[in-house]
Amino acid sequence: MQVVSPIDVEKALADELAARIPTANVHAAPAPPDTAAGTVVVQSMGGVQQTPVSDEFDVVVYAYADTYGAAMTAAATIAAAIRGIESTGAVVEGVDWTTTSARPPYDDPDPDRPTLRRATVHATVGARGIPLTIDE
Repeated sequence: MQVVSPIDVEKALADELAARIPTANVHAAPAPPDTAAGTVVVQSMGGVQQTPVSDEFDVVVYAYADTYGAAMTAAATIAAAIRGIESTGAVVEGVDWTTTSARPPYDDPDPDRPTLRRATVHATVGARGIPLTIDE
């Protein structure tokens, strides 16, 4: 039986998005203290086991900008990038993405940052765990 270690989906997806959208300042949750326009934050919201060696994660991706239009544009770009992972393959090595879907973005004000606009993308991503070597 193969044993796998689950991936850190927040970091893995943040790295993938950073490679696909080099103009964004992408972070795994939590949002950095200096969050400003152009910041993107990936946060896992749980998920389910997809197969014995892969998991499917519900994630939200927050896009911060100075205006509503800029936040929605950034979030739409993020949604397209997430959808593209499955069809084009990963840009960053080390994660075997099995499912990537994203819903359209929506306006989602951040009460901790009232001077910024935030748009959110809900996504579902599946990834195969990292195989572990076990001496038997």
